Amino acid sequence: MVGGVAALIGILAVTVSAKDRGKELVQDVCTYCHNLDRLRGKELSREEWRGLTKGMISEGAPVTDEEYSMILDYLAKTYGKGQKQ
Repeated sequence: MVGGVAALIGILAVTVSAKDRGKELVQDVCTYCHNLDRLRGKELSREEWRGLTKGMISEGAPVTDEEYSMILDYLAKTYGKGQKQ
């Protein structure tokens, strides 16, 4: 029982950590070139966010593929279709 609870806590910590990391990356990387006001009012799917940000990444935004995936996940969850901002 204790092992199961510990495993669940570990999974939750990783999930929360990944969500927080996506937000941190957006705040750190995206504000390198512009402010986050651009996000207000946007409601894009993950693929639409990919299309919008692809050019920024190709221009040299300093992220790994893994970090880019976290950014897209965060944007889609927070600024996706039907999300309250």
